[in-house]
Amino acid sequence: MRYIPLGEVDKSVLEDWQKKSDELLNDLKDEADPQKRKVIIHRNKDHWRDPILLSFLKALSGRKCWYTEARFTAEYPHLEHFRPKSCARNEHWEKCHEGYWWLAFDIENYRLSKPMPNTRKGTYFPLRERVMAVCTPGISISREYPLLLDPANEDDAALIGFNSHGEPEPCREPAIDLDEWDRERIAFSIKRYGLDDQELCDERKALWVSITSMFDEYAENALKAKQERCIESAGKAKQIKKELSKYLDPEQPFTSLIRDCFNSHSVGRSLYRQGFAIPWAA
Repeated sequence: MRYIPLGEVDKSVLEDWQKKSDELLNDLKDEADPQKRKVIIHRNKDHWRDPILLSFLKALSGRKCWYTEARFTAEYPHLEHFRPKSCARNEHWEKCHEGYWWLAFDIENYRLSKPMPNTRKGTYFPLRERVMAVCTPGISISREYPLLLDPANEDDAALIGFNSHGEPEPCREPAIDLDEWDRERIAFSIKRYGLDDQELCDERKALWVSITSMFDEYAENALKAKQERCIESAGKAKQIKKELSKYLDPEQPFTSLIRDCFNSHSVGRSLYRQGFAIPWAA
């Protein structure tokens, strides 16, 4: 999971889309019957499938799922409502309230997802303190503390790391020590977003192995160039370093794993110190 600055980006290209969203929100607020509100939402579901909106959201993540960081391929991207629009359930799948219907057409509540995370998450939305749930518009949702980690929250995105097996785990070097609540959030999010899916783990592991192999090859050639003044080895080391720099492009898949892979190897850490800028840490 990598941070997506949804709340900070310029959305002026979505002016027409936003105008329609405002009209739909007014329609929802004018309707007192919960069932009729659901009809309005369902009848206008194509609004959050608008190609311009999807293209905008794809660009924010380099055409990758906001949860898994896997590239979108032939499958249709899912527009996931972080706060469920029609029903909110706790960690035991018990219904807590009728959902955040007033956020059905709010771009700030959208997360672009592969089918698996959206399906596994469903209408789960547990809170640390259930009595703090916002059930009506007009009350700030900032009072809520969700159990699910949010890719649009920078602090949340930093909590998950990856190991050499491609498996998700708690961040090894958090800015602040993790407490029990942090670990509960990490474990629940890994499960509900499917971050521990075996196919995903295998892809991430293969990437880790490939990058580590390049680190070793770079070290071997750089050492030979230094000790033997071998021009050929110096050229190889330079080329490998160039290839490694491509992995730091934020549009690469699995950038969070790549970050942890670089930080786990002496060559990777050394390259950072030499000015190998980390795009997402700028």
